Amino acid sequence: MHNSKENGWRRKEGEWVTFMYCREYHEKIQEGSHSFGSNPSLLDSESVTNSHYDLLGSYLGSTEKAKEAIFYSYNKYINGFAAILDEDEAKEIAKHPNVVSMFLSKRYELHTTRSWNFLGLETDRGFANVSVWKKSLGEDIIIGNLDTGVWPESKSFSDEGFGPIPKKWKGICQVGKGNPDKFYCNRKLIGAKYFYKGYQEHPGPANVTFNSARDFDGHGTHTLSTAGGNFVAGANVVGFGNGTASGGSPKARVASYKVCWDGCDEADILAGFEAAISDGVDVLSVSLGGIFPQFGSGNAISVGSFHAIANNVIVVASAGNSGPSTSSVVNIEPWTITVAASTIDRDFTSYVILGNKKIYKGASLSELELPPNKSYPLIASDCKEGTLAKQNVKGKIVVCRRGGSARVDMGVQASLAGAIGLILANDRDSGDGVIADPHVLPATNVGFADGNAIFNYIDHRNSPVAYITKVKTELGVKNNPTISSFSSRGPNKFSPTILKPDITAPGVNIIAAYTLANSPTEQPSDKRRIPFVTMSGTSMSCPHVAGVVGLVKSVHPDWSPAAIKSAIMTTATTNTNNGVQILDSYSLEKANPFDYGAGHIQPNLAVDPGLVYDLNITDYLNYLCGGKFLSDDFKAFYGKPYTCPKSFSVEDFNYPSISIYAANVYVYKSFSVTRTVTNVGPPSEYRAKIDEPLLFHVTVEPEILRFKHKGEKKEFKSYIVYLGSHSFGSNPSLLDSESVTNSHYDLLGSYLGSTEKAKEAIFYSYNKYINGFAAILDEDEAKEIAKHPNVVSMFLNKRYELHTTRSWNFLGLETDHGFANDSVWKKSLGEDIIIGNLDTGVWPESKSFSDEGFGPIPKKWKGICQVAKGNPDKFYCNRKLIGAKYFSKGFQAHLGEAENVNFDSARDTAGHGTHTLSTAGGNFVAGANVFGFGNGTASGGSPKARVAAYKVCWNGCYDADILAGFEAAISDGVDVLSVSLGGRSPREFSESGISIGSFHAIANNIVVVASGGNSGPQISSIVNVEPWTITVAASTIDRDFTSYVILGNKKIYKGASLSELELPPNKSYPLISAVDAKFDNVPPAFASICKEGSLDPKKVKGKILVCLRGESARADKGVQASRVGAIGMILVNDEDSGNGVIADPHVLPATNVGFADGSAIFNYINRTKSPVAYISKVKTEVGVKNTPTIASFSSRGPNDLDGKLLKPDITAPGVSIIAAYTQANSPSEQPSDKRRTPFVTMSGTSMSCPHVAGIVGLVKSVHPDWSPAAIKSAIMTTATTKNNNGVEILDSSLEKATPFAYGAGHVQPNLAVDPGLVYDLNVTDYLNYLCGREYTSDQLKVFYGKPYTCPKSFSLADFNYPSISIYELDVWKSLNVTRTVTNVGPPSEYRVEIQQPPQFQVTVQPEILRFTHKGEKKEFKVTITMKPNSKYVTDFEFGKLIWTDGKHHVGTPITIKYTDL
Repeated sequence: MHNSKENGWRRKEGEWVTFMYCREYHEKIQEGSHSFGSNPSLLDSESVTNSHYDLLGSYLGSTEKAKEAIFYSYNKYINGFAAILDEDEAKEIAKHPNVVSMFLSKRYELHTTRSWNFLGLETDRGFANVSVWKKSLGEDIIIGNLDTGVWPESKSFSDEGFGPIPKKWKGICQVGKGNPDKFYCNRKLIGAKYFYKGYQEHPGPANVTFNSARDFDGHGTHTLSTAGGNFVAGANVVGFGNGTASGGSPKARVASYKVCWDGCDEADILAGFEAAISDGVDVLSVSLGGIFPQFGSGNAISVGSFHAIANNVIVVASAGNSGPSTSSVVNIEPWTITVAASTIDRDFTSYVILGNKKIYKGASLSELELPPNKSYPLIASDCKEGTLAKQNVKGKIVVCRRGGSARVDMGVQASLAGAIGLILANDRDSGDGVIADPHVLPATNVGFADGNAIFNYIDHRNSPVAYITKVKTELGVKNNPTISSFSSRGPNKFSPTILKPDITAPGVNIIAAYTLANSPTEQPSDKRRIPFVTMSGTSMSCPHVAGVVGLVKSVHPDWSPAAIKSAIMTTATTNTNNGVQILDSYSLEKANPFDYGAGHIQPNLAVDPGLVYDLNITDYLNYLCGGKFLSDDFKAFYGKPYTCPKSFSVEDFNYPSISIYAANVYVYKSFSVTRTVTNVGPPSEYRAKIDEPLLFHVTVEPEILRFKHKGEKKEFKSYIVYLGSHSFGSNPSLLDSESVTNSHYDLLGSYLGSTEKAKEAIFYSYNKYINGFAAILDEDEAKEIAKHPNVVSMFLNKRYELHTTRSWNFLGLETDHGFANDSVWKKSLGEDIIIGNLDTGVWPESKSFSDEGFGPIPKKWKGICQVAKGNPDKFYCNRKLIGAKYFSKGFQAHLGEAENVNFDSARDTAGHGTHTLSTAGGNFVAGANVFGFGNGTASGGSPKARVAAYKVCWNGCYDADILAGFEAAISDGVDVLSVSLGGRSPREFSESGISIGSFHAIANNIVVVASGGNSGPQISSIVNVEPWTITVAASTIDRDFTSYVILGNKKIYKGASLSELELPPNKSYPLISAVDAKFDNVPPAFASICKEGSLDPKKVKGKILVCLRGESARADKGVQASRVGAIGMILVNDEDSGNGVIADPHVLPATNVGFADGSAIFNYINRTKSPVAYISKVKTEVGVKNTPTIASFSSRGPNDLDGKLLKPDITAPGVSIIAAYTQANSPSEQPSDKRRTPFVTMSGTSMSCPHVAGIVGLVKSVHPDWSPAAIKSAIMTTATTKNNNGVEILDSSLEKATPFAYGAGHVQPNLAVDPGLVYDLNVTDYLNYLCGREYTSDQLKVFYGKPYTCPKSFSLADFNYPSISIYELDVWKSLNVTRTVTNVGPPSEYRVEIQQPPQFQVTVQPEILRFTHKGEKKEFKVTITMKPNSKYVTDFEFGKLIWTDGKHHVGTPITIKYTDL
């Protein structure tokens, strides 16, 4: 025996690092490895260790020598030890009758390569609420839009997937004679009309086409697509904000009413209302209005919107853009929904860096950028047209104060004068709310305070300089929304007792469809044309609410407009995504209801408000009575006389807000108001809660409202000290309408002298729902006609201004990968589940392990935070990271003392363990990103779980340390173990530390999740194939970090990168392959992969180097390229890597392209005399379609150890995953790279494994009584084999993937908590499985610790696994297999569905399973037979068995292979 001192723990030839498993010396043998129970005492453990010393000492000569040799005694749940032995000693000890297994401690490799978002657990603004889009997409709701028309060719109005136009639609697609404008409608854009005669009577610009509803301005296209636009993938503004655009009701039908030309005239507006009501719209979006509040019978919007509401059409209107002035809110009708504007959690950020190193954040969408690494002269000036002198401005950055002219126009003026850049500083009224515009030069908009600082810097410097950084898209920005500075404010100037605005919604930097007839800056000199653009204003927030209204109305078609309005208001929030009060961007102080009304809209809650405040037409008329309207005024709205009630208090008007005007309240006297609520939910009891205003006391009677049924109403009191409508019905005939028009002619003709003159003067006859007309009259004629007894109201045709200034995502309607499912995070965040991780340790200071908000450590925890004496490493645990231990002796025994390795700490110096542990159970961390890319909130799958790190990997991971880690984790009380490590090929279970350790963990009710390996796409490369573990493959998500290769022949190839560096723009660079750049004496194969020392700097310097992927690390190739002077690198996949590309944080501009694209690039180099290329800067793309795909590196089945067991079990995200990282290593893991970042991307099954571990934590938290096998079954049987495009998941080869790539499919966490049925297993089943593999009694003791008698017969095919794998089926013979399912849901009847393998017939008996109670078990038989006329095939065939009760779909993959002939 060589002791540690003599040999320095170095393993010489003939030495063995050996594991031993021992029988108990105790007389009583109980279930498990030891005779004691599941909670061994210190005395029990010491007794076992002493028995190990005694046994080994009997061979080595003394217990002292045994103590020196043994470096682990597994003495709690596993019975055995690890010791240094030579080969002869090992052989002798193996013969001992109590030694059941003995094997070498081998080295394991780490399995290394937007996610919870992609899995539907969250949105960019927090938790994913139950999305209303799962109930409705606004199908067959018709949304009308009064605006500047529509650009019908926009993809937002594509009718792909739409059925016939709803029968209720009565409108048309109005075109000019011969349709010279080529304007067409479809099944999405079902109607369009134009109304210009009111505008035409005013002087306007020439060259205006009046015979088309085509939008030449862009405003109407933007607003209509925001309300009801279809899904459009890849929408962006000059490359920024890339994602899927849609309206709030993406499957609604839409209709455009062009009433705005150069302004919007009342005559045209009223005609638009009339047409929309007649056509049958459900919702009207009106993003226009006056500069000052107007209301009453003399206002077209008031009258038109009233008639719309009277016909059950909901009207949504913009609040105006005259903020932050008080009492500036317009469209204040109590029957409309008046919308303020606020920000979202996405910024388009561009910074100003002054010469004094001060940095100020701005906003921009300029696609141009300043050349880097240089500052430019700075000058302050007025930027209005004609004010900039070229000799003063040329080559400088000009600083202008916002106001007076359009923001983008200032950029145009600066550009025309020769400025190199623009800083647009807000004026005082604009405050600190900045807006991103698509400027024609590098530019940014900064807030008022920051602008003042910049002006001050200019004034106090002789030669002021600055730099404007390139624009970056930031997502998940906190403290949003804020109220936009431009958004008009209350109080309601006309009627202070009605709070206005009603609601706020996204209205700043909103991306939506645009016209191709106008530039994004709306400036004639700007020749750019783009299909999507950003706009800001209450014009943008208005259609957001209109889209939400469409959803609510679709779900609740019987609700009144007032009920829908109430639902939207009463479910709003006044808090930001940071959980604090919404701020005003102007003052950065807390906003109030005059800024946001009821608050910020929450569409998912609006469909289920519980109670509503309802109103009808009579209530609105009574409101007018309370406003002292005259009888004639009522006729403009009602069309006939209306008798006001004798007493009506405006304060009692049943509005969803209570506004008490000071003039109506006497000091020290009580004041009461009443409200009535209607129950729209199930029977419930509601209790009143009051947030009291300062200086006032508020009480409510009664304090409790009890509802027995839907529709029940309850009243409560709150105490505090025109020519009107027509006589015909709601469906006027053509004859009715003609009769009304003729009456108009007759009336006017009686004043003008003839009906012919009247026909010339009248340009609108409102003859269906509104009774009136618009005509050209002089002042005297107007005065006379106003006196006619039938004339209710008469007013001038006034001009209105348009209200112009990532969104549904921000509102929680969607995630970046599609619809938001019912999130399990609403049931559990993994609270007090304990997740252990066997890996490289942990970086405890990472924010992912912050214990903020965590309570006491669970009492079940028995672990410690292991630190060396004096804790020189300053390693601390907390209430989140509740434990850490390190195990190095196996590694030390194998390699000896490594240089500069601290073996006395669980601190992670590699980064792998920190990444995996935070992926499984990391806390929420806002603003997580990798060099600015992928910005958002990072978290683990069980973000509120407790976590524990077991450092078992150093330079590799050894069996001894791994088994010690398992032992500790079982003892400490973990619930889930994540094991992202394994061998390169599967080992027999009895010879694997992972197999043995994981069996003992399962026996102690711990779920073990393991990575499947990174040796793909080679077949049968899958590892960690134990039937008791969950084996995880890796696949992509719907986020790409994209960087393109642009060759000199104009061919463009998409790659992946996270390089923070970029090549100078507008230039191509010489291109060279690594083989052409090699030293003369270097083999081509060696150089092709850019191995260190193979490349000649003289050949590479200043060029883009093309390297082949393989052998060395991807990031290392970039380091080598940089060392020899390359300006950039293209990393080309080898054939095995296929087309799956990976984004790495390279040290130079670089991108990874697929095999096919790489072949094209090599071909271009070989055939071009002077090849050149450019690598574009990295952009984050979300919502990428046809994902997931299986990663090329992900190890594949079939299971080489046992073909009768399908492995992997499941696939999960494992490519370019952002998670926490160590600060002791660079992101490229290269010593020359001095960068440090708290988060990094990694790819591998190491990353997919902790995703599943986090999900296991959620399922176990919701179902703490479920066995590990039941949880595994739930995850497998609810998986999907479809991608986010609804087609089969593809392999990295772009062919259909199979169960050997993905197991049961891609994990779906929200379904896994409610699988319906599970395939359960226990320890006895696993032992019987090993019996089926012909394990001897002694081999079984490795796992069971005592004798186990195998059953006389056991078929592996009948092993109750959630998949069916037939490895050798005899030709023309049938095979029967049985399975048993356990009902974990309510009583149900399940029917079988079979997706048949092509060459086989699969039948099931019985075909129906009826369950009467939870926990009931049912057995079924599956018979597999070769189909008649089938051909013998050597490959596997795949199918699927599904049990379904209509709600649950319990899927079981089937794999079949013939017996080899």
